[in-house]
Amino acid sequence: MSRHRFIKLVLAVALIFLLSGCWDGVELQKRAIVLMIGVDPSQQGDHNVTVSLQIARPQKFGSSPEASTGSGDENTVVVSRNGVDVIDAIRKIQLSIDRTLFFGHVRGLVVNQCVAQDGVMAFVTPLLQARMASRETWLFISKNPAENVLHYTPLLDSIPSTYLSNFFENRLLLTRPYQATLGGFHQRLVTPGVEPFAIWIGEGDKALSAPAIEGFAVFSEDKFVGGLNQKQAVGWQFIENQFPKSPLTFRCSKEQPGQFIVDVKSVKSRIRASKGKDGQPRATIVIRLNGWIEGGTCVKTTNQKELKALIQQVQSEVETMVQSSIKQCRQLNSDSLGVGRQLYRFSPKVWKGDTWWSETFPHIQTTVQVQVQLDFLQTYKDIHFNPKTSTL
Repeated sequence: MSRHRFIKLVLAVALIFLLSGCWDGVELQKRAIVLMIGVDPSQQGDHNVTVSLQIARPQKFGSSPEASTGSGDENTVVVSRNGVDVIDAIRKIQLSIDRTLFFGHVRGLVVNQCVAQDGVMAFVTPLLQARMASRETWLFISKNPAENVLHYTPLLDSIPSTYLSNFFENRLLLTRPYQATLGGFHQRLVTPGVEPFAIWIGEGDKALSAPAIEGFAVFSEDKFVGGLNQKQAVGWQFIENQFPKSPLTFRCSKEQPGQFIVDVKSVKSRIRASKGKDGQPRATIVIRLNGWIEGGTCVKTTNQKELKALIQQVQSEVETMVQSSIKQCRQLNSDSLGVGRQLYRFSPKVWKGDTWWSETFPHIQTTVQVQVQLDFLQTYKDIHFNPKTSTL
């Protein structure tokens, strides 16, 4: 063996002793895998919150992804403790079980709206700093106790957190879903002129054992101030340019009963905020909707006049949803629409700070323009209607 090869062999052997290996590894059977975290107000005077952890029982999960056929307690267990803060309550849960809590699979943080009214960053920040929840974790605000949500055991999936995450993604289909997570919440919180939001949930279908989506929870800074119902949430999606490619149902008309379906191909929205002639900020929201009519009880003819009436009906209902969303955000004094963000970006000389905008936003004049272009399968013609403008 040459001297050069001998030196390489000695170095290779020496490097083996420098490898640390899995010195800090924890065996799977010694882990308590946390799937969801719930936060409720504490019923004890010396404690502030009650924290609930939904913990998986791996020995109850089969090798195949079949639906759960038994009670939820067979697959998961919910453990709750009171604490001065979230970390204190989680520490007490850790001391009460024989396994090490593992938060690598947490999919959702459920917060009771009674707690959220006082602010959520007081317990979101410690969870992120301690790496107990990732920035991609969904944030839910619940009308009901968060512990009840963690007890939901969907029959269509053996892992409750997986079912709920897939259900919310399928139901919302946001163009930018990250904004509904803990990371997105914090990102919007520190951005001038826009307030954060979360998914607002309530009691759902008992047969499926899953919560229902009420709409979007909106905030003033990090404090929950109210919610947008489902129609207002659709209007919010239009304004925020977050409406997905999805069908919508519209009424035929006030005179004619029935409904028709529009398969939305694309939605493009634009907000422009500037200083008006009176010196006060004003905003213009332009929404362009493209799609085709799939059918309905009032889609029976190729008469151009009737088809244009349907387009006008779509414009009217979209405008109503958008205006309702704007009105609700004004009443709650929560600019989750991002009007102030546009003012801050395009008219920085007008911007006078977050406090000024909080006082100005409820009184800002907003103009809405809705443009609709639809394809009718009966005629294969492209029919569009002039923009409809309204001011609120």
